[in-house]
Amino acid sequence: MDCMISNRLRMELKGLSPSAQVKTEWHDGIGIVEIHLAEPCPGFSAEWRIPQDDIQFRWVADAGKIGVGYPQFLPPDWFSKTTSQLCCRVPVFSLVGADSGNRLTAAISESILPVELYTGISEYSFQAECRIVFPAFSQPSQVQIRLDLRKIPFSQALRDAAAWWEAMPAYSPMPVPETALEPLYSTWYSYHHSISPEAVEQETKLGLEYGIGTVIVDDGWQKICGAGSYASAGEWVPSARFSNLKEHVQRVQAMGVRYLLWVALPFLGEDSPLFPMMKGKLLYFSKGLNTWVVDPRFPEVRAGLIQRCARLVESFGLDGVKIDFLDRFPLPSDCTDPAIGEEFAGRDCKSVDEAVAVLLEGMCHALRAIRSDILIEFRQDYNAPAMRHFANLFRASDCPGDRIANRRRIINLRLLSGNTAVHSDMLGWCGEESAESAARQLWNVVFSVPQISVRLADLPPEHRRMLRAWLSFWKRHRDLFLFGALIPLHPELNYPVVVADNDSSAAVVLYAEQYAVRWPEGKQRVLIANASASEKVLIDLEGPGQSAEIHDCFGESRGYIHLHPGLQTVRIPCSGYLEAH
Repeated sequence: MDCMISNRLRMELKGLSPSAQVKTEWHDGIGIVEIHLAEPCPGFSAEWRIPQDDIQFRWVADAGKIGVGYPQFLPPDWFSKTTSQLCCRVPVFSLVGADSGNRLTAAISESILPVELYTGISEYSFQAECRIVFPAFSQPSQVQIRLDLRKIPFSQALRDAAAWWEAMPAYSPMPVPETALEPLYSTWYSYHHSISPEAVEQETKLGLEYGIGTVIVDDGWQKICGAGSYASAGEWVPSARFSNLKEHVQRVQAMGVRYLLWVALPFLGEDSPLFPMMKGKLLYFSKGLNTWVVDPRFPEVRAGLIQRCARLVESFGLDGVKIDFLDRFPLPSDCTDPAIGEEFAGRDCKSVDEAVAVLLEGMCHALRAIRSDILIEFRQDYNAPAMRHFANLFRASDCPGDRIANRRRIINLRLLSGNTAVHSDMLGWCGEESAESAARQLWNVVFSVPQISVRLADLPPEHRRMLRAWLSFWKRHRDLFLFGALIPLHPELNYPVVVADNDSSAAVVLYAEQYAVRWPEGKQRVLIANASASEKVLIDLEGPGQSAEIHDCFGESRGYIHLHPGLQTVRIPCSGYLEAH
């Protein structure tokens, strides 16, 4: 079945039954293909192609981890597959031109079941070959494909796709309390499993002077026995060190700081007391993590997971939970589904993804019934559109010390997350490096809520001074950094320049030297931060001259300068910034 989206694009639909109905709409550069499946469908595909023209980059939503093929480039069509499902990645891709402009952004309404997306360059025609492979639908369904061909920044096309999903009732975002937008302390990189109540309380007290309002106690608080953390996972009871957990949580909260605990939801280790009664209700064994993944298709498995998380929040008075490893629920390709040989006995869902959605719906309902302003953190890459319904905080996936990865992952999250809080991966750095170098970690996460994970008492005096000044600066301009229109440039170069602006202000952060920063016109306040390795910053000012104040990485003034119209070199200290108003 063929359908014309516009005079530039013809789509071929393969595998649809005669009862399927297809409706297309085209308005102001956006095409919507709506496919109604009147009966169960074994799967179908949608295929089209467009000339490469100046397309030089294929943007996909995953974190760009090693081994994912070509996560950051323009792949050949025969090696371009990405898969989106509830717990892994987002059903969207964008083809980007040399000017960071949109050439084609395709988004799919199906956010729970696995959808395969292919887009790459044909070595025969040198056109961009695009294909979407939909899964089997067990009941009548409706799916939509949204194609954006407008000549706008690719970032705007992605933000508009996120707004399209957000308007769907099934994906309506979980409310985001103000508390999700405050700097946070995480114990993971700073303490790992060596965490204790005394350490948490010390970091909480020290964090107050930096304006840190929330602490996440990561892996290590729970009872661990036998072969390690994951091998004994599942029960989620405090260790002997945290034997008086409720009183400890109350002491932290008495300082005015919120308290979250980490839970690896899918895991059940053989050393857990729960393991004997859960045999036969497991999906697969992860050799790398030395633990089992439970099968959420059993209603009693879901009920147990919900009950244990709700018990944690209610019994210990928690302000929220960090729910980890949801991306381990999907069955690996080299594992056989145990349900098939058992004819799905005891399971009320055939699809693991659909069962996880039911689990998270119940979890969210139970936790919000305990406290309406609950904080629930999910990690990239389980940030599909449906996931915004179950969590109000997405964190960039782990990249310790990798400033570029943190920046890239945060920007990718921001473009698809609307007003859901986006947090950085936890920040740690060496006490022997310069304050300017440590500050570069912070500038790379400025467009997110920073999560700090260094031992604050061990920081050198210059690092404390820098961190205090930077977090104070970030909080003053938080609304601009988090809610201004985000315009990242050159995704193929890991966003060397990122802009955020609103009606009155604009912020430009430069991450690589020898890029000319275009002065934002018509703004009452302009911030230009230098996160590069050179003090020489090129600024192109098209309007009238401007006076500006220069600050170093400690927020101290280095004096005023006057910028004249045209291209000029300005000296801004490394990890410092210019401010004009």
